[in-house]
Parts: sequence; structure tokens; C-alpha cells
Amino acid sequence: MPSCLQQLGAPSGPIAPETVADLRTYLVEVPDPRARRGVRHSWTALLTAAAAAVLSGAASITAIGEWVADAPQRVLALLGSARTR
Repeated sequence: MPSCLQQLGAPSGPIAPETVADLRTYLVEVPDPRARRGVRHSWTALLTAAAAAVLSGAASITAIGEWVADAPQRVLALLGSARTR
């Protein structure tokens, strides 16, 4: 991973919002393997939250779940999750 990050280079300043890709645009294309019965959250929202948790340092399914449980509602809303608490 560090070699991949080096290839990106260091930005010289703030990144313009119009040049940033929204990960959800790509995750929406991932097929949902779950059965329709009992689905409470969109598949894209789950994948986006998991990606955010991993980018924040979560290294296991348990850590991802803990990150999501501890995340503020405003962060979960930005990731596309419905209010859960």
C-alpha cells in the first residue's frame, strides 16, 4: 500500500472538490448478495461505511462494526446511512 500512495504524490495544497471522485458512484455498481427480506440499510451505504472504517484504521470485521457504532450520525448520514439510533 505505501508504494501505491507514493505514486499518488503529495498534494501541494487543498484538493478542489470538483476533482474528488465520490466512492459511492462506484460502489453502487457492486451487486448486493443479500436476500431482500430483512434488509435495513442500502448495500452502498454499508460498503461506504466499511470503506471509511478501513481508511480510518479498522483491520477486522469487528473493528469495522465498532467504528460504525461509534461514528456520529452526521458522518453516517454523509456516507448514505439512514438514522439508526
